[in-house]
Amino acid sequence: MKCHLCNGETEEFIVKNKKFEHKYYRCNSCSFIFVEEDALLKSSEELERYKMHNNSIEDPLYREYFYNFIDYAFENLGEVQNILDYGSGPEPVLASVLREKGYTVDIYDKYFSSEKVHQDREYDVVCTTEVVEHIYYPMEVLKELTECLKKGGYLIIMTNFHRDSWEHFRNWWYIQDPTHTVFYSLKTFKFIAEELNLKIMKNNGKNIIVFKKED
Repeated sequence: MKCHLCNGETEEFIVKNKKFEHKYYRCNSCSFIFVEEDALLKSSEELERYKMHNNSIEDPLYREYFYNFIDYAFENLGEVQNILDYGSGPEPVLASVLREKGYTVDIYDKYFSSEKVHQDREYDVVCTTEVVEHIYYPMEVLKELTECLKKGGYLIIMTNFHRDSWEHFRNWWYIQDPTHTVFYSLKTFKFIAEELNLKIMKNNGKNIIVFKKED
């Protein structure tokens, strides 16, 4: 099986627990991990899962979660005028919090806000929070998001990083969600940066990474 990102060779591994038994593939070159295609949900099943998420705009703890994200990710970015929240979800909480802070924000979501208002626009920042792990073939989307950035703009991704260890992976809570189909390590993100002419500005070693589009 070839890697979905870099077309490198992969090794396979089976994870079996009380909820499922799936085959996963890990790229020997970029460490990208993806589940076997047979494990993918249908679009209708995926949508029902997303509708079950309890991510309300009125939830103060969920809003605080995004305030903390912004405090880390937006630190030292300079002047930011317009932002794209890609994968905004059924309730665009991040966009709401950013607007409270005075930013102009566009949103896009495959299921809940599907008009691609960003196609002919450029942004200072593109945010995608807890989204890329759901996209089985992500490079096309990542290229699209990079093309939406102004020169010197920032792509900010939130997704939990895997540790490049099967022992950790098989017991990882993050793989229990059936809509989580692909997984990234810092090595994976370094490949993405090289491929898309991005520079990694910082990461928290856990779930947030900030890229800058090279001039």
